[in-house]
Amino acid sequence: MKYDRIYCFGDSITLGCNDSQGLGWPGRLARGLQRNERSLAVYNLGINGDTSTNIAARWRHETDVRSRNQTGLILLAFGFNDASRPTNGKLQVELQDSIACAKELMLAAKSLSDVLWIGPTPLDESVNPLRTEFDTWTTYNEEIAVYDNAYAELAQNLGIDYLRLFPGFLHSERYRAALISGDGIHPGDDGYAMIAEEISDWPAWQQYL
Repeated sequence: MKYDRIYCFGDSITLGCNDSQGLGWPGRLARGLQRNERSLAVYNLGINGDTSTNIAARWRHETDVRSRNQTGLILLAFGFNDASRPTNGKLQVELQDSIACAKELMLAAKSLSDVLWIGPTPLDESVNPLRTEFDTWTTYNEEIAVYDNAYAELAQNLGIDYLRLFPGFLHSERYRAALISGDGIHPGDDGYAMIAEEISDWPAWQQYL
């Protein structure tokens, strides 16, 4: 099925924090599609700091108000914040809770439309601890990898296509350079270009265009 609406849910990596062009990967996908003369509405529905539970609480309403009774392709990206630890040292969303939430979210979204799932990205651990106006955070690639592996297994069990970015980006000099040009968590412009390139080249994405 071909779609004319695409809903991109996620966190600050979806939103495009630290992107000088203000596009993130959804905006870059939209720009690429326009160059291919496709008339598509690509909605960037990323929110800084969102976890799987945050997205689960809002995705249906935000999809409904934009759909105008037309089904669209749903892209879901999360995990980085689930695996982060604020000052109290506890994971924001424990792995078993994240998996349970993801399962419920994916099944609900899949009952409405076609769904694609995009995995989390690595960070430059030298930013730990990260101090923000809200709290002090630590995030480790080792823990992100655990979530990424669990998501990939769940996606396979649910029959949902899952794009793994973490393993390749973790060892990518190009992505490492993008993190250095960014803030260590959010890449600079080229990092968002890399994510958009991976999605654009993904057969699961191409089948809906």
